[in-house]
Amino acid sequence: DSQFMERFRQLDDSGESVSLTDNLEPMPVPPHREYDLLWFIAHYAPGLAEWERDILLAVRSESFYFYPVFSTQIMNEGWACLWHSTLLREANWLPNNLYLDAIKVHSDVVRPYAGQQQLSLRLNPYHIGFVMWNDIVKREGFDYARELMQVEDDFSFIRNHLTEELAEELELFQYIEQSGNEIKVVERDLNHVKELILAPKFQFGAPHIYVKAMHSDGTLVLQQDFETDGRGIDLARGKKVLEYIGRIWRRPVKILTVDEHGEELMLSPAA
Repeated sequence: DSQFMERFRQLDDSGESVSLTDNLEPMPVPPHREYDLLWFIAHYAPGLAEWERDILLAVRSESFYFYPVFSTQIMNEGWACLWHSTLLREANWLPNNLYLDAIKVHSDVVRPYAGQQQLSLRLNPYHIGFVMWNDIVKREGFDYARELMQVEDDFSFIRNHLTEELAEELELFQYIEQSGNEIKVVERDLNHVKELILAPKFQFGAPHIYVKAMHSDGTLVLQQDFETDGRGIDLARGKKVLEYIGRIWRRPVKILTVDEHGEELMLSPAA
């Protein structure tokens, strides 16, 4: 106490006030890259009523539920097909017409082709997952498969359990379309193919975008993260999305992306 009183008596009592903000610049908004767009809009959009902010935050919260579903699609769909086929093999008590209907439905779901028996150039997650789970059960048994089902997602599942043999069986490759509807195979490397399968699953398959700045007039500037996502965006859809964001933000909205030549492009909503 005596030390405190001694320090108190030494304080300047001239009455002059000291400003703590004379040389401070205002903090930018946001102070760093903000990738959580719904959170930012819900908290910073000018003029939103509280109930509107609540709705945006509720939608954001709900999206967290769907991400695990999205990130385990190949595993879950394949696992369901595995059990569907297992149960059908033991369903000899079913009437023939019901059994044939069930077999047809299963076959249509897991087949690797498009219509008229044409080889499909798109991935069928049901087919890939079904083939992979069958292989795992055949090699390691159902108990091991159950353990994987509880601890892995599509990223680890594909990277750890898609083998060279399975990739050949599934006829997985990267291709380009040439003139005259010709298809050219450009890559069969397993690791490359794995990442191609997984690429659409990052960020819900959406471009990686963050809030770059909120200007003093309320203009919201978004930017695509070129360090992790340099593919650009569909310009027509991008303008439409900006239009929707503008309805909520109620101020000008822009996004910095790239055009088809890789040149930076500032995109605004459609007129």
